[in-house]
Amino acid sequence: MSRRFAVRPWVGASLFSAGAVLSAAAPVRAQTTPLPPPSINVMSRGEVQVAPDRARVQVGIETQARTAALASQENNKKQTAILAAIRALGIPAAQIQTLNYSVSPMQRYDEKERKVVIDGYRVSNIVSVETDKLEQTGAIIDAGLANGANRVAGLQFLVKNRDAAQEQALKQAVESARRQAEVAAKAAGGEVAELLELSINDFERAEPMPMMAMAKMADGAGAPTPIAEGTTTIAVSVSTRWRFAKR
Repeated sequence: MSRRFAVRPWVGASLFSAGAVLSAAAPVRAQTTPLPPPSINVMSRGEVQVAPDRARVQVGIETQARTAALASQENNKKQTAILAAIRALGIPAAQIQTLNYSVSPMQRYDEKERKVVIDGYRVSNIVSVETDKLEQTGAIIDAGLANGANRVAGLQFLVKNRDAAQEQALKQAVESARRQAEVAAKAAGGEVAELLELSINDFERAEPMPMMAMAKMADGAGAPTPIAEGTTTIAVSVSTRWRFAKR
């Protein structure tokens, strides 16, 4: 019993001492993260209309035959004639490029045999032609159609030097974003203090226009294919964040 009484006061003293140390320590203050300043997020877009100075035409030929070899031979023959006619217009070889050449079976499901059968093969060949003379665009299409082309896959008008137009579109987008932010801030009883963040999205590019309907019309009527280049839109969009300040 004497051994037990001797241990207990020592344990109690240790606990009391530890408690005294903890109570004497400086109070721990809660860590607080400062709130971000109130802000206004605005997305905006600027665009500029410019006259194109280059055209890209995609013409092609699709042939079908019982065997892949026969379909390919017929396709190659017509494609050679198409390329010769296009080069005769004075188009440099560097501006003529093969985009696609494919050979595929023509399949169908035979109900009687209950299996997939091959009726023949299809060969497709598409060539892209670029010209800086926009007045040649219709002649390129006509040259292809007159020599066996049965596909005009696309027509695109381009701008060779886009830098000045892109910078103007970017300026418009940022100015528009600031105006929208100022209107929103005023409506909320404050004002725009400063720009906090600005992200420039990729410049938007026009996609080639499908020309299948025009190709059929020109082939059937035999008249020159009319082409109107119009204008090309160069656009850019931005994402902005502005600090909002109360008045």
